Amino acid sequence: MHIIAVTIVIILLWLINLIIPTLGYQLNTFGAFGLMGIGISQLIYVIPLIIRLRQQQRWEVMKGVIIGAVLTALLNGGCWLFILSQFQ
Repeated sequence: MHIIAVTIVIILLWLINLIIPTLGYQLNTFGAFGLMGIGISQLIYVIPLIIRLRQQQRWEVMKGVIIGAVLTALLNGGCWLFILSQFQ
Protein backbone atom coordinates (compact mmCIF):
# COMPACT_ATOMS: atom_id res chain seq x y z
CA MET A 1 0.00 0.00 0.00
CA HIS A 2 2.83 2.41 0.83
CA ILE A 3 4.70 1.80 -2.39
CA ILE A 4 1.58 2.57 -4.43
CA ALA A 5 0.99 5.84 -2.54
CA VAL A 6 4.63 6.88 -2.93
CA THR A 7 4.58 6.05 -6.64
CA ILE A 8 1.39 8.06 -7.18
CA VAL A 9 2.83 11.07 -5.35
CA ILE A 10 6.09 10.93 -7.31
CA ILE A 11 4.23 10.75 -10.62
CA LEU A 12 1.90 13.58 -9.58
CA LEU A 13 4.80 15.85 -8.59
CA TRP A 14 6.66 14.95 -11.79
CA LEU A 15 3.60 15.94 -13.85
CA ILE A 16 3.31 19.22 -11.95
CA ASN A 17 6.95 19.96 -12.77
CA LEU A 18 6.17 19.37 -16.44
CA ILE A 19 3.05 21.55 -16.43
CA ILE A 20 4.35 24.61 -14.54
CA PRO A 21 6.90 25.75 -17.18
CA THR A 22 4.30 25.45 -19.94
CA LEU A 23 2.09 27.91 -18.06
CA GLY A 24 4.81 30.55 -18.27
CA TYR A 25 6.00 30.37 -14.69
CA GLN A 26 9.62 29.91 -13.81
CA LEU A 27 10.58 26.92 -11.73
CA ASN A 28 12.44 29.07 -9.20
CA THR A 29 9.11 30.79 -8.45
CA PHE A 30 7.82 27.48 -7.18
CA GLY A 31 11.09 26.35 -5.58
CA ALA A 32 9.92 27.34 -2.12
CA PHE A 33 6.72 25.37 -2.56
CA GLY A 34 8.77 22.29 -3.41
CA LEU A 35 10.21 22.37 0.08
CA MET A 36 6.72 21.98 1.48
CA GLY A 37 6.11 19.00 -0.79
CA ILE A 38 6.98 16.44 1.87
CA GLY A 39 4.22 17.76 4.11
CA ILE A 40 1.63 17.68 1.36
CA SER A 41 2.64 14.25 0.07
CA GLN A 42 2.66 12.94 3.61
CA LEU A 43 -0.93 14.08 4.15
CA ILE A 44 -1.98 12.38 0.92
CA TYR A 45 -1.11 8.94 2.24
CA VAL A 46 -1.18 9.33 6.04
CA ILE A 47 -4.79 10.46 6.42
CA PRO A 48 -6.31 7.55 4.44
CA LEU A 49 -3.93 5.15 6.19
CA ILE A 50 -5.04 6.37 9.62
CA ILE A 51 -8.70 6.04 8.62
CA ARG A 52 -8.13 2.49 7.39
CA LEU A 53 -6.19 1.48 10.49
CA ARG A 54 -8.95 2.93 12.67
CA GLN A 55 -11.55 0.88 10.81
CA GLN A 56 -9.43 -2.23 11.34
CA GLN A 57 -8.98 -1.28 15.01
CA ARG A 58 -5.21 -1.53 14.78
CA TRP A 59 -4.65 1.12 17.43
CA GLU A 60 -0.94 0.53 18.05
CA VAL A 61 -0.02 0.79 14.38
CA MET A 62 -2.24 3.87 14.01
CA LYS A 63 -0.47 5.55 16.94
CA GLY A 64 2.90 4.72 15.39
CA VAL A 65 1.87 6.23 12.06
CA ILE A 66 0.65 9.38 13.82
CA ILE A 67 3.87 9.69 15.84
CA GLY A 68 5.96 9.22 12.68
CA ALA A 69 3.90 11.82 10.82
CA VAL A 70 4.23 14.33 13.66
CA LEU A 71 8.00 13.81 13.89
CA THR A 72 8.34 14.23 10.12
CA ALA A 73 6.22 17.41 10.22
CA LEU A 74 8.31 18.85 13.06
CA LEU A 75 11.56 18.06 11.26
CA ASN A 76 10.20 19.52 8.03
CA GLY A 77 9.05 22.66 9.85
CA GLY A 78 12.41 23.08 11.55
CA CYS A 79 14.28 22.72 8.28
CA TRP A 80 11.84 25.11 6.60
CA LEU A 81 12.43 27.75 9.30
CA PHE A 82 16.20 27.29 9.03
CA ILE A 83 16.13 27.79 5.26
CA LEU A 84 13.90 30.87 5.55
CA SER A 85 16.21 32.38 8.17
CA GLN A 86 19.15 32.03 5.76
CA PHE A 87 17.43 34.28 3.20
CA GLN A 88 16.88 37.18 5.60
